[in-house]
Amino acid sequence: MHIATVLSDQVGLPQSQLVIKIIGLVLAGLIAFIVVHLGFDLLRYLAFRFRFRESFIPRSWPVVFIVSLWTMLTPTRSFALGIGSSESVVQVENHPESRPFGSINSLLTCSVVVSGLLIEIGKVRGRQLCKLEINSRLSHPSATAMLTEISLHAVTQSQPEPDKALYLAINSDRPVFVPMGKSKSLLVHIDLGENSVVNILGDNREMSEAVFKALMLSTLFAASSKSQTIFYSLTLNADSCFSGISVASSFAEVLQSARNSETKSILFSREILSDHEFMQLGENGISLVCLHSSSNSTTCLRVENGQWYMSPQNIPISPFGLSVAQVSALSELFTDTVRCAEQASLNALAILGSVGDWKVLVRTLGPVDVQLSDGTIIKFEKSKTKELLAWLTNHRSRPTRSAARTALWEFNVADATFTNVISDIRRTLNQTHLLEPFEEWIPRTFSDQLPFHVSIVSDGELLQACINRAKNLQPAEAVADLHRGLELVRDLPFAGTGYLWPDAEGITSQLVLTVITAACMAAELDLRRGETDGVFWATAQGLKVLGAHEELFALRMRAHGLRGDLAGVRFEFESYKRAMLSDSLQIIEPSKKLVALCRELTAPHSVALAR
Repeated sequence: MHIATVLSDQVGLPQSQLVIKIIGLVLAGLIAFIVVHLGFDLLRYLAFRFRFRESFIPRSWPVVFIVSLWTMLTPTRSFALGIGSSESVVQVENHPESRPFGSINSLLTCSVVVSGLLIEIGKVRGRQLCKLEINSRLSHPSATAMLTEISLHAVTQSQPEPDKALYLAINSDRPVFVPMGKSKSLLVHIDLGENSVVNILGDNREMSEAVFKALMLSTLFAASSKSQTIFYSLTLNADSCFSGISVASSFAEVLQSARNSETKSILFSREILSDHEFMQLGENGISLVCLHSSSNSTTCLRVENGQWYMSPQNIPISPFGLSVAQVSALSELFTDTVRCAEQASLNALAILGSVGDWKVLVRTLGPVDVQLSDGTIIKFEKSKTKELLAWLTNHRSRPTRSAARTALWEFNVADATFTNVISDIRRTLNQTHLLEPFEEWIPRTFSDQLPFHVSIVSDGELLQACINRAKNLQPAEAVADLHRGLELVRDLPFAGTGYLWPDAEGITSQLVLTVITAACMAAELDLRRGETDGVFWATAQGLKVLGAHEELFALRMRAHGLRGDLAGVRFEFESYKRAMLSDSLQIIEPSKKLVALCRELTAPHSVALAR
């Protein structure tokens, strides 16, 4: 105590404050020591990895760090798109009457509107998916769009019971009730039906804009009867509009849009309207929501002494609002919902166009089939017709009649038999009406040559085109192209056919090698990016054609190691041994490379370092 008194006199602080200062310095020093020690251990670990390993591949510690960071940053109902704090929201949910009426509720915590948003997003996605070309693949959505949708789903899952509703007086025979805000524990709905005029009068422009945008979004997705929503502003901003809203930059456009609509219209106006314009709105049955005062308003939301009131009932209310960031996030979600599908369709056409504008696809990576670009499977009369098309697409450089007859028949076949097979191709493909009148699928010649139309391609050619294209693309685009090619793989090349020529000429082996090359390329690129799901999918496609491939199992084991899943590493190693034994009639020792990799990934020191 004597020492504390002396120090207190010298520093000029009370003893209690001096003790707090000393404790704070000790804690700060302890935290600094921990941080420095952690950084030193991390540098030592990195140095060890670079020195004694071929490459630096992080294990479970970055995964744990990312998961922990994601858990802290993932928005919940109380943090719907970054609005509010968890402590204040929990307090308001437990004590609704404690919320000050001067504050603004986030519209994204209203389950009525959020459910409508999710339903509309699902509809848009469904319409876009129907437009996709065959074998196309969706690109990854943006991080903002994903977080926004997660937030919306969190709201619906955290509100099992609907809020009690308060419906204000109706203004028309066909009311359109829209949630406006909360009054204590009640969800207040106002009528935006015909002859309704709503004025939003706030002392803060930013807060009034937030309420204005929230009511606009509520009208889109919470109206009991569908109405057309029109946004009228002389100076348009991209963050003020949502998908599904008609935008007008003049009053004449407003009237024209309302007259062309089959449903009633609701106008959201930033501009001050004249008495003549008010009269025209009434004559056309257009409801109005505006940011200024009007003499014929049916509902007025105003601020008095820092509190919001709804007149004519004079109800204290906490209105719903949308910040600029929330509007931007929602707009990006809708844009991304459409963009992903459209981009996938364009990418699919681009990659398939790299080997020509194909119209007929011969499927050889699995059971042999012939299909059109729309996915229709073509049926031929002759059993040898599909085999001849498969042979032609795999001998594009020098297709001759003599070589085709030798490959397809083990004995001398009559000219009429071979001619009938070719005629079957011409006759069946002509029924598709895909070529111009002056074009032929297989032109008639008086030589040994057997040319065929360039729009007939095989899936092996498309996969090779994907590989060639991926070599000149960025990793994300390269993986997308390789996945589109790998989606064509269904089974072993020429599975279930019994053709002799593919094995004799090494075509089956070449196709297997093409599939393995594409699978390894895609898996390695995904492994570098940390996309373990992509690694497993690509390697699974490769294992369809070669069940005991060492490199594919090594990539799968590394992907499990990247996740920190040691059980998964052991499972993949055991799967490799079973596949190896099933492919061979004699007992063979597993690959030394995979044995060493399994020991490395499951070693105790690896787990300790990963943690």
